[in-house]
This record gives sequence, structure tokens and C-alpha cells, in this order.
Amino acid sequence: MYYKRFVRYAFYYVSNIQTAEDITHDAILYYWENKDSLSYETDVLGYILLTVKNKCLNFLKHLQVETDYSKKYAELHKWEIEARIMTLEDDNYADIFTKEIIDIITKSLSKLPEQTQYIFIQNRFKYQSRKEIAAAMGVSLQKIDYHINKANNHLYKDLKDYLPVLLLLIYS
Repeated sequence: MYYKRFVRYAFYYVSNIQTAEDITHDAILYYWENKDSLSYETDVLGYILLTVKNKCLNFLKHLQVETDYSKKYAELHKWEIEARIMTLEDDNYADIFTKEIIDIITKSLSKLPEQTQYIFIQNRFKYQSRKEIAAAMGVSLQKIDYHINKANNHLYKDLKDYLPVLLLLIYS
């Protein structure tokens, strides 16, 4: 008897008749499954209406989360496309490494201990092998690996926002 009223109430908030009917059906079913645990003085219509209201609220909150995620995904996708266009239009890939990225790398490395900085620079920028660095410093390969991994992890944290661009450069 009240089913259509509950559907209209839900429809007012969710703006989709199928969703409003599903919410109403779920609310009535929820009442039916829990009626034995309710007080005999419970207002059945009020209880079902409150359940419909809460289910509408949950639906809208979930919809809001999905919308926020979609917006963030769309922004990321747009940024990725712009980065790819920029990479393809740029004649010199070195120009992609803007002053900002170089500054971030420099600042990030400067936060590391001197020995870690030295080992990382020798390996990554001066192209010395791990064995050459270990021999020159008189330390084990494990120590060299430790410092390189430490620097890599530190740079990864500081450059995480730029990784898509860096990956495009590496695999282009």
C-alpha cells in the first residue's frame, strides 16, 4: 500500500526509478528480516522510511566517491595525454627534463649522506660499474648496492608525481 510512496521518496533523491525501486525493496526486505528484533511499539512505516532515507544517503555518498574518482582519473588521463603530446612534439627529449625536475633530483640527492650521493652519482651519471666503485672505495658490492637502492628509493619518493613522464622518456 505504501510501496509507491517510498519509491517516490527515494526517486526524489536518487533520480533513477530502478534505483529507487531497488532501495525501497531492500528497505522493506530489511524490515522483514529484522522485525522480530524490533520492539512491538516500533512505527513500521517510520522505520521503513528511515531505512529508505539511509539507503538513499549511502547510495548518494557512494555516487559521490565514484564521481570524485572519475574526475581524478580524467585529470590524470588528460595529464598523461598532454605529456605524450609534449614528448612527441618535442624535437629534443632532453628538453623534457625541465629545470624543475633537475632541481628536484638535485635537492633530493642533497638530502642523502655524502657517501650515498657519491656512489649514486658515480653509478648513474658517470656510468661506473658497481665493481669499479667498490674497488675505488675499497668496500663490498653489497655496500654499493645498499647505497644505490637507498638513493633510488629516496628519488622515487620525491619524483613519484613525475614518473609517468619519466617512463614515457625511457620507453620512447
